Amino acid sequence: MQQKHSNSKYYNAICQLLHENDGVITYKQLKEHNIPTIYLTRIIRNGILTRKTKGIYILSNGHYDEYYFLSKNYNSLVFSHYSALYLNNIIDIFPHQIDVTVYSGYNAKGIKKYANVYYCDRNIHSIGLSEVKTIFGNKVKVYDFERTICDFVKLRKKTDSEIFSKLISTYTKYENKNFKKLYEYAYKLGIHKKILEIFELFYE
Repeated sequence: MQQKHSNSKYYNAICQLLHENDGVITYKQLKEHNIPTIYLTRIIRNGILTRKTKGIYILSNGHYDEYYFLSKNYNSLVFSHYSALYLNNIIDIFPHQIDVTVYSGYNAKGIKKYANVYYCDRNIHSIGLSEVKTIFGNKVKVYDFERTICDFVKLRKKTDSEIFSKLISTYTKYENKNFKKLYEYAYKLGIHKKILEIFELFYE
């Protein structure tokens, strides 16, 4: 009787986690809640859950939201660069690779299997941080358009000139552009002179 009660407790805990996390559960969550992995294995064998990537499992009838699953496993990452443009609906073409930014010193070894990783100092990691919903309705952390502009300016030499010019042009036509915010970010990121030069040239 005690064994049945224990089994029920663990299965209920897994169901509760799936409910709270939109049909997603991670190996890390099992450990945090002291749930033996054998119960997860049994649920997978019954066809209820599917393993999507290392340590991440979803309901078999659920959607594979790559951005959401990645953010669930690595809480410190922020989607940036081309991924930020996509998630903020600036571009409508799905990037061939996910871009993320983490703070310097963060162990991003696991992330590099799935995404292109950029680093920044911890004190500027949260500048421009916002939250958006993916196409599946899941919330993820992403940099806003102003921070993304700054990130591309910092990488200007490594960015195709045509793409860079189009990006700047797109921002000037962007309905919700905020130059005050852009210059504030640029100052904190140490590129305010570059930002001023770029937009002065553009408006000449």
